[in-house]
Amino acid sequence: MPKWHTFRVDFKRNFIKSPEISRQLHLAQILLLNEVMNEMNIIPLSLVPWIIGSIVLVSGIFFVYKIYMHYSQHITYLKSLRDIDRVMLSSLSHKGVLNAIIDKLSTTLNTDAAAVFTVTKDKNKLNAIVSYNISKKLQKYIQSSSNGFITSVIDNRKPLIISKIAADEDEDFLMTLKKEGFISYMASPITINGNTPIGVLTFYSKKPRRFTNREIEFINAVSDQIAITLDRTQLLSRIQESNFESVRALVEAIEIRDLYTRGHSVQVAELSVKLARAMGFTEKELTLIEFAGLLHDIGKIAIPEMILQKKGYLTTEEWSVIKKHPGHSVKIIEPVFNLKPIQDWILYHHERWDGEGYPFGKEGKEIPIQSRILSVCDTYSAMIEDRPYRKGLAQEQVKKELKRVAGTQFDPGIVDIFLNLDLGKYNTEPFYKPRHQLRLPLNRKKFSAVSLFCSNFNYDPLYNCS
Repeated sequence: MPKWHTFRVDFKRNFIKSPEISRQLHLAQILLLNEVMNEMNIIPLSLVPWIIGSIVLVSGIFFVYKIYMHYSQHITYLKSLRDIDRVMLSSLSHKGVLNAIIDKLSTTLNTDAAAVFTVTKDKNKLNAIVSYNISKKLQKYIQSSSNGFITSVIDNRKPLIISKIAADEDEDFLMTLKKEGFISYMASPITINGNTPIGVLTFYSKKPRRFTNREIEFINAVSDQIAITLDRTQLLSRIQESNFESVRALVEAIEIRDLYTRGHSVQVAELSVKLARAMGFTEKELTLIEFAGLLHDIGKIAIPEMILQKKGYLTTEEWSVIKKHPGHSVKIIEPVFNLKPIQDWILYHHERWDGEGYPFGKEGKEIPIQSRILSVCDTYSAMIEDRPYRKGLAQEQVKKELKRVAGTQFDPGIVDIFLNLDLGKYNTEPFYKPRHQLRLPLNRKKFSAVSLFCSNFNYDPLYNCS
């Protein structure tokens, strides 16, 4: 028969005092055993070791599970950081990189929405760079308002966490979040070297959300990576702007040789960007188109000045020299690797829709669409500007002429889009004042308003403005 023992003692005190048991049990396990034993007034003494062993086993399982969850979360964060590193090293645009980071963050942290905002130099305004599951309405509100929450994050360079927006909340920003269905909010500063704030990383949840210290550490690590991306983007933007200004200065220096087309390339670049934007081109493509507009006539530097400045009309031989300038332009920019995409655009910008252009007689969609854009803008600019032999034509005249030759000289679809643009600013004062008049022969089979700005013997004058 087993020996039974009736007892009610303080197991907590006795177990802690017992060296043998204390070696096996942690304090939390002793407390659990204390509760179990006090519920059992009469037990066989032989079961006491078994009960202790069972509690040790269960406690050990929970302890291992706790360790597993701790390191599992840590591994998840490390994997996310590794994935973000890979994205940053990819060939994606800066917005593509940031979008990928935001998606990864929202998935890892299980939030409903997120966004990256940059701050202006005066720190009073935010600009949305990328967002995930945030309405345009909320973006505009955040950008247009100046609230104390964002200001405190920027000024203190510390995260702000609102775990649950109160039901009776009357602060405008938090009320706006509630209307969008968000209950909790977090904003983390994006800084360079931990000092200079350049943006804010924000998270939004539709249920109460507390962020642990480990999660905040993870967010801070990602914020540093976002800061690197934004800083690199700003640096590239400054380099690109510097390159653009250098190219522009070079083009303007070259155009000094031809007093009658000074500023023409800048205007073609502006018009081309405006037209391409209306056609849905990306910002990266618009940048290249702008460079193409600036450089489309740079090959004229290889044309003898006596031809460029000739006061009479050009001979057939002289015109054949002029027609080589697209090829000269390509040779000049060929060594510049980043301008490789625009070489063909420049080379073919004097081709015609009907195949009667130069230098290769390409037609229709054989001509790159960017070349077709440049062609329309080049011609419009030439017609609207004052020339030594005539005043610039009225905008309505130019539009009428472009419409007339759409489908023969130009891509008709592009002409339609161009004619619907707001072109008022380009019908103003010329970039220069002509110094003398130039006479052109009028004994031509084809004569229209366009004949006044181009001297070409073999092709329709509208297209072949040198």
